[in-house]
Amino acid sequence: MTMTDNSDIQAALDNHDWTGAEIVTDRPRAKIVHSVRLPAEWSEALEAEADRRGTTPSRLMQDYIVAGLQHDAAAPEGIVTISRAALHQAIDAALTNAA
Repeated sequence: MTMTDNSDIQAALDNHDWTGAEIVTDRPRAKIVHSVRLPAEWSEALEAEADRRGTTPSRLMQDYIVAGLQHDAAAPEGIVTISRAALHQAIDAALTNAA
C-alpha cells in the first residue's frame, strides 16, 4: 500500500487492530566493511562486469565472495583449484627436478 497524502498516513496510524501483528525480536546482524585494494586493470574489469550485469561493483564483489566461499565449502578435503598456467609450471618444475 502506497500512502500518498496525510489522510492515508493518519488512517494507518489510527488503525489499532493488532490481531494480525507479529512481534519480531531478532535484529538483523550488522554489516561489516572490508576494504580491498585492486590493481587498476582489475578495478576496470570489475566495473565493466558490474555494468554489464546491471549491478554495482560492491554487489558483484559480494556475489563473487559468496560463490568462492560456497565453492570452497563444497570441495572435498585436499582438493585445490589452480590455474592451467600454474599446473604447467608445476609439471615443468617436477620434470626438471626428476631429470
